[in-house]
Amino acid sequence: MEKLLELEHAQLGYRKITVLNDVSLSINKGDFLGIIGPNGTGKTTFLKTLMGLLKLKKGKIIKYTDIKFGYCMQRDFLSTIFPFTVMEIVLMMRTFYWKPFRGYTDNDCQTVIKSLRYCGIEHLANKRFYNLSGGQQQRVIIARALSLEPDILILDEPTIDLDIKGKKEILDLILKLHHEYQLTVLLASHELNQVINYADKFLFFADNRCFGVYHKKELSAEVLSKIFGMDIEICLFNNKQLIIL
Repeated sequence: MEKLLELEHAQLGYRKITVLNDVSLSINKGDFLGIIGPNGTGKTTFLKTLMGLLKLKKGKIIKYTDIKFGYCMQRDFLSTIFPFTVMEIVLMMRTFYWKPFRGYTDNDCQTVIKSLRYCGIEHLANKRFYNLSGGQQQRVIIARALSLEPDILILDEPTIDLDIKGKKEILDLILKLHHEYQLTVLLASHELNQVINYADKFLFFADNRCFGVYHKKELSAEVLSKIFGMDIEICLFNNKQLIIL
């Protein structure tokens, strides 16, 4: 498996605040990594550090190749009162490729349309973003990240505040992008019960600690109980795993 990047004894945080200590792991091409932990345990800090938006406090990040990240921020951070259309919201991300005194090109527009099509929302291109449902807005955010044609798709709590049907539809879409377009996926969530049936590997954060990467087949009630400090059972129903507290 081709290694994309690696953290060695990394200390993560911002300003004078340390959020996570001694994080060592590698991310390989084709991984679907679920990053699991309660709110406030460092998931977003971890993602932003990988992308270079936060500086590493100690340790090393080794990148084995040039990596383009497509970042799907939490939906609340993109809420806007301005009357931007879906097309405009996604097209804004293409400014990453702009050269001085250059505007949008036909290629930019075609890439955006293709991203909207991947996410099943091409028909919403001219709709106002603020008029969309939560699930539709989340698809726009994913399309926005895809418009960068990334190597790694990063999603921060993509199912938050969605109903059960909406959560499944978004996770199904992410899995489809992972399989059909060979995208490496890093998905941060506090909802293990949802993500456990989608990701191939899991990274757990709890009590400001990183518990390392586990392959799906390594997950057990004993492992999860130890990580979260409470009794947890794993049940199988219709070939899906369920977490019982």
